[in-house]
Amino acid sequence: MATQFLKEIENIDDKEPSEIRPLVIKWIEKLFPAVQSVGTETLQQWMEEKPEELLILDIRTAAEFEVSHLPGAILVSAEGHALQELLKAQFMQEHNRGHRRIICYCTVGYRSSIAAQVANGILPQVATTSLDVYNIQGGLVKWATERRRMVSHQGSPTQLVHPYSPIWAKLLEPEFRAEI
Repeated sequence: MATQFLKEIENIDDKEPSEIRPLVIKWIEKLFPAVQSVGTETLQQWMEEKPEELLILDIRTAAEFEVSHLPGAILVSAEGHALQELLKAQFMQEHNRGHRRIICYCTVGYRSSIAAQVANGILPQVATTSLDVYNIQGGLVKWATERRRMVSHQGSPTQLVHPYSPIWAKLLEPEFRAEI
């Protein structure tokens, strides 16, 4: 199913990125029905009102993270046991630093949906309090195209997103697309 969908996206040349993004969001939500999504507007509100309750996890590569990421995000590799180790370190302590929500994101939401599933499986073993795990609907692509705040690895504001692959680059207007 994933391979077929990606081939379809790869062959789309006559649509605007804004027409393709909703198709990808729908596809990801269909693939991961057990993963809760959070909209970009809601997340921005949470970030402004109660940032101490959020643990924001960037599930991309270091090269992607260097181009742009959400302020306060922690880079976590989707490979191996990095996510499991981070969650253990964060939540096995008696006081889990006030976090109530774990936010996962990647370029479009596919890798972060996998991470959210993994987190939902790990948390009952390591957390002493109830936590909600979310995937950002539309990923960093949607966040960026709505001109929401992102920073580079140097901490300066940026509007560029590393698109991960030429296929996902089709979801970004050129003004938001970093070179890969």
